[in-house]
Amino acid sequence: MAFKHKLKGALREGYARLLFHTGLCALVDKLMPPRLTILAGHCVRPAGGEWPAGEHLPPDMSISERKLDEFLRWFGARFELVSVGAGVERLDRGLSGKSLVALSMDDGYRDNARVLTPLLASHKASGTVYLESRPLDERKVNWAHKYFWILARSTPEDFVHRFGELTSDKDAFHALNQHVCEGRVDLRYHLKLVLKYDAQPAERDRVLDQVFAELGGDERALCDALYMDWDEARAMQRAGIELGGHTVNHPILAKLAPPEQSREIEDGARSIERELGQRARSFAYPWGRRWDFNEHSSRAARESGFGCAVTMHAGVNTPKSERYTLKRLAIDDAAQLHLLAAEACGGFELLRRLGVNLSE
Repeated sequence: MAFKHKLKGALREGYARLLFHTGLCALVDKLMPPRLTILAGHCVRPAGGEWPAGEHLPPDMSISERKLDEFLRWFGARFELVSVGAGVERLDRGLSGKSLVALSMDDGYRDNARVLTPLLASHKASGTVYLESRPLDERKVNWAHKYFWILARSTPEDFVHRFGELTSDKDAFHALNQHVCEGRVDLRYHLKLVLKYDAQPAERDRVLDQVFAELGGDERALCDALYMDWDEARAMQRAGIELGGHTVNHPILAKLAPPEQSREIEDGARSIERELGQRARSFAYPWGRRWDFNEHSSRAARESGFGCAVTMHAGVNTPKSERYTLKRLAIDDAAQLHLLAAEACGGFELLRRLGVNLSE
C-alpha cells in the first residue's frame, strides 16, 4: 500500500510538471469543457507586521500573503476569478468561454478581513469566506482552537497525561496515550484525530475547557485575535466578497442526529441573514471530508436556502457536478502551483475520463 501511494504521488507530480512547464496546460484547458475550480484555505499570513493567530495554528491552516498573491496573479491571467456562488450560477446557466477559479476561505478569521480583502481588491477579484457563526455572535471558539492553543504551551505528552487525569472517557484517553507510547510522527495531528472522531464530544470539550483555563486561557481574547466581528464581515460584503454558511459550532455533521444537523446549518444561516441582510448562497461542510457529512447534511443545506455546498475533496466542477458535493483544492504554504494548475486546466479531469485518478 505504501509503495502504491508513493508511485501514485510520483506519477501525479511528474504529470503536473509536464503540463505546467511545457505549456500543455493551455492546450488541455482549451480541449476540456469549461469548469469551476475552487481553492480552499483558512488564514492569510500578512507579509509584514503582527499576526496574532500565528502563535498556535498548525501550518496547514495558513498561506502567506505573498504566496496567495502569486497564485491569484497566475490564475487571474488565465481564468476568471469569481466567488463560489457566482461560479455556481454560471455553471447553472451553462458555462462558456473562460473557465472559472474561486478562492474560498473557511471559518471567518480576522486576517481574511484585514489581509485578504485588500489583496483581492488589488486583483479586482471576488472570493468567498465561510462564516462559523458562534465566534461572531458569542465570541467563543470551537474545541480545536483551544487544543491548538494548549499545545503551543504544553507538550503533547503532558496534555495527554492531564487529559487522562481529568476525563471519564477512558477509551479516548487510551487511544491518545497509545499514540504517545508509539512515538508517532506528527503526534499533534494524530491526537487531534482522536479528539475529533473518537472522543465523546461533551467530555472532550469539558476537559479542554479545564486545561485551557488552567494554563491561563482567555476565550474572548483568543476569539478576538482569531476571528473577525460582524462589522468586519459587513465591510467585506461591501467590498464584494461573498460570505457563506459554515454552521454555528463547526461540528462533524455526520455525528449529529438529523434535527441537530438542521439546527446547526439553519441557525448559522439565520445569523448571517440577520447581520448581513440577506441569505448566504453557498455553504461549506465543517472539516469537509465525505465521512464528515451525509445525505442529511446536504438536505439541511438545501432546505436552509443554500444553492450549493462545498467539500474538501480534490477536483474541478462542471455544469454536470452535483451542487451539494462540490470539490475544492486545499491551499497552504505547502501547496504547489504546478499541481493546482494541472487540476484547474482540466489535466487530472482528463485522466479521470480515461479511468486514471491521480488527483488524491
